[in-house]
Amino acid sequence: MSGIKVRAATPLDVDELARLMAELGYPTTSEKMAARLERVSDRQDYATFVADEDGAIAGMIGLFVSPTLYRDDLDGVISALVVSSDFRGRGIAGLLIDHGERWLYDRGARLVSVKPSTRREDAHRLYKRCGYEHTGLRFTKVLEEVDG
Repeated sequence: MSGIKVRAATPLDVDELARLMAELGYPTTSEKMAARLERVSDRQDYATFVADEDGAIAGMIGLFVSPTLYRDDLDGVISALVVSSDFRGRGIAGLLIDHGERWLYDRGARLVSVKPSTRREDAHRLYKRCGYEHTGLRFTKVLEEVDG
């Protein structure tokens, strides 16, 4: 893994980021990925990192810090993590998580959470190996416009 470098994602990475999102189960276009990356790129509380092996994007992680009302410290959240199927089994996900956790800690987060899909048992095993504990469920709801 000596050739893998974790670095901040740039607009030049959007094609590969879109491909990785599709592998994660969220198909998108490069144009939409570019808009998403631009939306978060200037924020101090959000980061997107890629694992780069000699110009090939092997994986990515997106994360952010957030204040809460239930803790004095900031919380960290991993919002996306994916490693290309061509690169799996080489420790790249762990490398991205380690890098992301350091970034979160440096910004004041003392707790990090992630909400993997219930069907992603491989992700559940990964997070447990990285020291994460299963602490609950998640509920989601698509919001629709409400007439005033």
